[in-house]
Amino acid sequence: MMLGKKIKQLRKERGFSQSDLEKKSGVNSKLLSKYENGRIIPTADTLRKIAEGLEISTDYLLFDNAPKDGLSQLEDLELFEKFREVERMDLENKQMIKNLIDAVIIKTKVQHALKPLHEEPWGDRMHKTLAKLRERAKGYSEDQIMEIVDEAVKAVRLEEEKRAH
Repeated sequence: MMLGKKIKQLRKERGFSQSDLEKKSGVNSKLLSKYENGRIIPTADTLRKIAEGLEISTDYLLFDNAPKDGLSQLEDLELFEKFREVERMDLENKQMIKNLIDAVIIKTKVQHALKPLHEEPWGDRMHKTLAKLRERAKGYSEDQIMEIVDEAVKAVRLEEEKRAH
């Protein structure tokens, strides 16, 4: 579908007039009319603003097979909303949240590695988990990786002790 037609269709699906979309996106309604009628093509920045106003991804506007929200694999809407909030944060807070997410992922992988599986020894599972971690955590030193793993193992053991009591 042509870009202009897609913008118009999505705007109408949401029950927006061009004035409504102007308020939501900051893009002048006269320009929106020209985009929708295919008379001119929006710049990348304008396209981003329109997508934000329509609450979709720019990829969805440009490509027919792209997910509307850019995160269609994410089924937890509460989590999706939290990620949207994180996007508006400063770089320092974003990095802190990424580190927390990495730590939880590592903890989960360590938990999985510690679970008894009949087909693969614990040591082999742990080595595979560490290899994946090293590959993913390129910005971390070996000492930092081992510190994270130690903390994750402690957390897993503490949880197991709590469950046992």
